Amino acid sequence: MADTAATNDLPQESGEEAVDYSGPKYHAQQKVLCIDTNNNTSDDAFAPLYEAVIRKSELKYIDPTTQKILPNRKRGRGRGRVGAAAAVDALDQSTNDLGTGLLQEWCHHVHFNGWNSRWDRWVTERDIFENTIENRKRLSENSGKVARSQPKQKEETKKRKRGAATTADTDAESSSSPLNRNLQLITRACELPFTLQTVLCDDRDNITVKVYPPPILSASCSSKQQQRRNNEKAITMLHVIPAPTSIVDLMGQYIQTKKQEDLETFANYHRRLQRDLSGNSSCSDGGVGEESSMDMILTKEDLKMNKKKRKEFALSILALMDASLPLFLLYAEERDQFTKLMAQFAKEDDKPSDNDHQTPKRQPSHLYPAEYLLRLFVKIPYLLSEFDVKKNNPASILLADEKTQDFARFLSELIVFIQTRVDECFASNYQAVEVDD
Repeated sequence: MADTAATNDLPQESGEEAVDYSGPKYHAQQKVLCIDTNNNTSDDAFAPLYEAVIRKSELKYIDPTTQKILPNRKRGRGRGRVGAAAAVDALDQSTNDLGTGLLQEWCHHVHFNGWNSRWDRWVTERDIFENTIENRKRLSENSGKVARSQPKQKEETKKRKRGAATTADTDAESSSSPLNRNLQLITRACELPFTLQTVLCDDRDNITVKVYPPPILSASCSSKQQQRRNNEKAITMLHVIPAPTSIVDLMGQYIQTKKQEDLETFANYHRRLQRDLSGNSSCSDGGVGEESSMDMILTKEDLKMNKKKRKEFALSILALMDASLPLFLLYAEERDQFTKLMAQFAKEDDKPSDNDHQTPKRQPSHLYPAEYLLRLFVKIPYLLSEFDVKKNNPASILLADEKTQDFARFLSELIVFIQTRVDECFASNYQAVEVDD
C-alpha cells in the first residue's frame, strides 16, 4: 500500500510510467557494502553485508508486489517477446488497468570483492550501504574471501591418470622434510588479507601505468613546438623518498604497541590469578587452568623472552628489506630513482662532519614507505628458500623449527597490525615524474 501511495503522488497521467529523474545515489567503481539478496532471509537492518564494487547503473522496472528487479523489456520480434519480457508487458498491462504505471528505479550491477563474477547481480539502492565504519561492523565472515570454483572432472581424471604413485611419493617426502614443513608454515603466514592485497594492486597501478601528454593539433603553433610537445616523455607516479613514515618507523610502532599489549596481558592474568586464589579453591583450579592454556605470557621470563624474540624478528625483517629491495622489490620505473638516491646519500655521507660521531649509512628501510613491506611479504618464501638456507648456518630460519614457528607467529601478528592501521600506514604520497619508454 505504501508503494502504491508513493506512485500515486507522482505527477503522471493514468497508464504512464513513473521514472526516477533524481539520478543514481552511487556511481561506477564506487566501493560499497551490499546485501546478498539471494541468500538473505532476515531483516535488512540485521542482514550481513559484503564488500562490493559497483560496475554500472541503469534504470530498471521494479515489481510493486515483490519489490524485485524485472528484466528490461525487449521490443524485438519472435522469441524476444516470450518469457521474461512478456511477463513485464503483462505486469505493465495489469498495472495500467489499475490506473498506475510501473515505477523505474536506479539499480546497480555490483561485484562482490573476492568472489567469482558469477555472483555479480543487479540490486536496488535499498540493498546498498555506504562503506562507513558503522556499517562495516555488519560485515559477513565470508566477506572478501576468494570463492574458488570446483575443479573440472576432466582435469581431476587427468591428474589421477598422470601419476598417483608419483604424487604419493612426493607428498610423503615433502611432509617428512622439516625444511618443506617450515617453508609451508611461513608461506601460510605470508598470505595477505584482501584489504592489503588491494593496497598492493593500487600501488602497482599507480607506478606502472604511464600517461602521455596529448599532441598539439593547433594550427597557430609552429612545427618545432608541435614536435617538441609530441616528443615529451611519459608521466608516471612514484613514491616520495624519503617517506614521511618509513619501514623502520612502522616496525618501531609495531614493537611498542605489542610490548604494551603483552604488559596488559601479563597484568590481567596475574590480577585474575590473585582474585581466583583469594576465592574458592574449585574456582581457582578452573580459572588458572583455562588462563594457562590461553595465554603464553605467564611469568616475567616469558615476557622478556617474547620481547627479545619480537625484536630479533623485526631486525630480520629490516635486514631482508635492505638486502632484497634493490634486487627484487622495485619496478622498472623505480630503479632510476633508487640509483640517484643512493648516489646522493653516498655523497652526503662522505662529506666531513663537524660532529665527532660518523653519520650512519642510509639503508632502504629508513627511506621507503610501508608499501614496499607488503612487496617483501610476497617474496619472503622465495627469499628464505633460495638465499637463507645454507649448510651449517646457525642463523638460518628454515633449518630450525623453533625459529620458524616464532618467525611465522610474529609475521602473522605484524600483518594483522598493519591491516588494523591501513589509513595510517599507507598515506598515498606520490609525485609525478617523467620516465623513458
